[in-house]
Amino acid sequence: MKQTGRYFIALGCVLCAAILVLDGDVVAAGALSGVQLCLQTVIPSLFCFMVLTGFLINSGLYRLISLPLGPLTKGLFCLPPSMGSVVLLSLIGGYPMGAKSIAGLLEQGRLDRATAQRMLPFCCCAGPSFIITAVGSGMFGSAQAGILLYLVQLFVSILLGAVLGMRERGQQRRMLCDPLPAQRASDFMPMSQAFVLSVSQAVSALGQMCGFVILFKALSDILSSTLEGGVLSCLLLGSLEVTNGCLLASGQPLGLCLASCFLSFGGLSVAAQIAGILRGTGLRLRPFLLLRMAHAICSGGIVLLLLRLFPQAVGVFSSVARPVPIANANTPLLTVCLVMMSALLLIQTQPLIQKGARHFQRKER
Repeated sequence: MKQTGRYFIALGCVLCAAILVLDGDVVAAGALSGVQLCLQTVIPSLFCFMVLTGFLINSGLYRLISLPLGPLTKGLFCLPPSMGSVVLLSLIGGYPMGAKSIAGLLEQGRLDRATAQRMLPFCCCAGPSFIITAVGSGMFGSAQAGILLYLVQLFVSILLGAVLGMRERGQQRRMLCDPLPAQRASDFMPMSQAFVLSVSQAVSALGQMCGFVILFKALSDILSSTLEGGVLSCLLLGSLEVTNGCLLASGQPLGLCLASCFLSFGGLSVAAQIAGILRGTGLRLRPFLLLRMAHAICSGGIVLLLLRLFPQAVGVFSSVARPVPIANANTPLLTVCLVMMSALLLIQTQPLIQKGARHFQRKER
């Protein structure tokens, strides 16, 4: 059976190669669009957040920020009190923030695998700037639509976390919980080394994420050029890549509901990015995908219910605008510069990273 599957995969690769040759212009345009998306949206919106998140975790400061959130984190989500800042950053920082934070804590032994697996499905949310500005104002022509979508995402994520917490509380499993910061502050690496390591980790993670964005954007453009417009095309492309899905949903009768579903699921592109971040951690992707599908169904149903309860709001959320793509003749040059600077940064910081890792390992012993 496995051998048969390998034959089908090999046949699919041959077909992909044929498409790359026959529709080279479409593939190139899609890849270029993906590069522009990375340079104009992904990197500017995520890089600083990823550095900040990594620095908080590597330096141990995340536990200080979690102190005021501790009672809520433990009571509502049945999580260690020190996870409050991780949940907060994941809900406002964009899709990969939660996965990156959870993977870092798991690798450092500050979170057990079962708790990390439980946190992953609800610590995944599109950022407010993307939902409100790009989807709401840009695609639906209404900032109110973006605010509604974001609030629904937050509500369903918190609800999912609370339900999983109730299930965990019923099992009464002992959680791995960090002590107070003052008791183990020396276990974390120095601030300077934590900062250098955080920047390096962010560059590496963003490079991997941008690769998936470019690949799936090219694939989405190939499919959109062959499929006719309609709900089926919208569902297929939305399950593949969230941006194209929301754009197509803005022209559908129940577009706001479809966009809410796409934002909740994130698409296979986001799933691939998260799988890359979680590589080597032992966390399973299948439960995450199943719960994200349930998240999508709940968020779409809530939006549909709200529109049925308040029909006068449908006009406010109607689509009256389309995003204007921004092309730049310097995009290839900027891409080459970005790759060169990333490689230079990794080369220059490699000795400091190794020194920090050795210091951390000595402290753990």
